[in-house]
Amino acid sequence: MNKINLIFVTAVTILLFHSLSFGQSIFFDNFDSYTAGGQLACQNPIDWISIPCDPVVDPFISNTYSLSAPNSVVIVQNNDVIKLLGQVTSGKWEMQMHIYIPTGKAGYFNMLSGYPPNPIQWAMEVYFDVGGGGRLENVPGAPIAFTWTEDTWQMVQVIVDLDLDMAEFWFDGVLINVWQWTQGGSVNLQLDAQDFFGAISLDEMYFDNYWFGDWPVPVELTSFTASVNNNSEVILNWTTATEINNRIFEIERRAENREYVTIGYVNGHGTTTEHQEYSYLDNTVGTGIFFYRLKQIDFDGQFEYSNTIEADVTAPAEFALDQNYPNPFNPSTSIQYAVGSRQFVSLKVYDVLGNEIATLVNEEKPAGSYTVEFYATNLPSGVYFYQLSATGGAGRFVDTKKLILIK
Repeated sequence: MNKINLIFVTAVTILLFHSLSFGQSIFFDNFDSYTAGGQLACQNPIDWISIPCDPVVDPFISNTYSLSAPNSVVIVQNNDVIKLLGQVTSGKWEMQMHIYIPTGKAGYFNMLSGYPPNPIQWAMEVYFDVGGGGRLENVPGAPIAFTWTEDTWQMVQVIVDLDLDMAEFWFDGVLINVWQWTQGGSVNLQLDAQDFFGAISLDEMYFDNYWFGDWPVPVELTSFTASVNNNSEVILNWTTATEINNRIFEIERRAENREYVTIGYVNGHGTTTEHQEYSYLDNTVGTGIFFYRLKQIDFDGQFEYSNTIEADVTAPAEFALDQNYPNPFNPSTSIQYAVGSRQFVSLKVYDVLGNEIATLVNEEKPAGSYTVEFYATNLPSGVYFYQLSATGGAGRFVDTKKLILIK
């Protein structure tokens, strides 16, 4: 595969770097707002540099494969598109995307440390050869080999630290190589652009969820709260404004004077600049004060912890039976009750003649508040009664209330 002839849109290349106001420089495109079957630069000539609408050079938007539905971009022979990266000369930066190459096909991209108005300079090239072999070239020494999998979405990351003059190439969460970016002065201490090019007839590489920005950009957590439900379970809610490379949230909990333990997981949204909402129900707590934190884990294994929040799960001081809601009802209603200490609890429904209609609870319960749903689908309209009976070490508690079914 020969090095490419890069696209020149005008005699003077205008620097086009898209920046979103999240506190750091970020460009993200998942191509889902584009029209499938149309061409990339034809639809967005600001962010993607090519010969817009040229039937050969400008790559097409495809819905054949996509990581985030419905679209991706496909690079085939003679396609040539540039993403300008801002001609940055300091700081630490990351390019991230996912690629998909069908069986029997190949792909390619490069990173440039020089692009007009600077002299063109290839800093690194990545080849995805037919059959699953990969090569990282234009780095010190012989080409660095790696493997890729056909018919599978896999993540590509290039991290360039211009302050330390170091670069890293990661593929699908595995570090392939670390090297001096300038290679002893043969490469500019600069990051100008990235190019996608189709050089051979077998090239057919799809890419999706393209991101470039300051590194690291952690998941931007905008809220993290805990609420106690029925004095017996804790509901955790959190939201994010942006997510980069977010694989999963690990939920950790500890009691007072104890160590954190993992109690569950919630999948992240990968890379997105859209608001996301999450929740987790912890119904394994007893009474007491509990502390929660989130461990956010990237696809490459890096992780960060959130701040700690607190939940006070207090047992009810006494037994109680609440009025059902709604009342009247059809066909279902909720009944809430509280148990002041561990007791054997019975909750039953009767008709006006005292006949038992349903048994909703008949077991030992620890101290706490509970909600039971009563379904009366097969019952006729009328007045019914529900009775809570609790027996045990604290004595006997009995209470009865009326409910009305209207159909």
